Amino acid sequence: MAFITKDDYEVEIREELLALLDPTEERIKLGIAQKMAISQIRQYLSGRYNMDAVFSTQGEERDMFMVMLTIDCALYHLWSKKAPKKMPEIRAQRYQDALDWLRAAGAGTIDTDLPPVESESESGIIIDSSYKPNQNKY
Repeated sequence: MAFITKDDYEVEIREELLALLDPTEERIKLGIAQKMAISQIRQYLSGRYNMDAVFSTQGEERDMFMVMLTIDCALYHLWSKKAPKKMPEIRAQRYQDALDWLRAAGAGTIDTDLPPVESESESGIIIDSSYKPNQNKY
């Protein structure tokens, strides 16, 4: 089971529009756009948050805000490929809002409930020396 399901898209876009953007029965283009969106989100947040933990969740365990961001980015990528001049303004605005949030979260200027990356200092390894530091100032 994937992070995003077909039912998740019903909240964001009508089935008729989705069929126009991706006419294939298997929704191949949508799957590619979804992978691009997940990769894009990882690029913004992976230095600060454990994105493997975020995108490995399924069902009700998922962070629904991350589901929404992923769908917004994926639909924007689909529109920009198929009909960039006919893209609804709300789709471009939601994508811009998603990018703004991702930049702020990646910079640490806003609080999130995403799992943080475990830092190396928390691993229990402490480097110590019995030698005094050299003073090479003359």
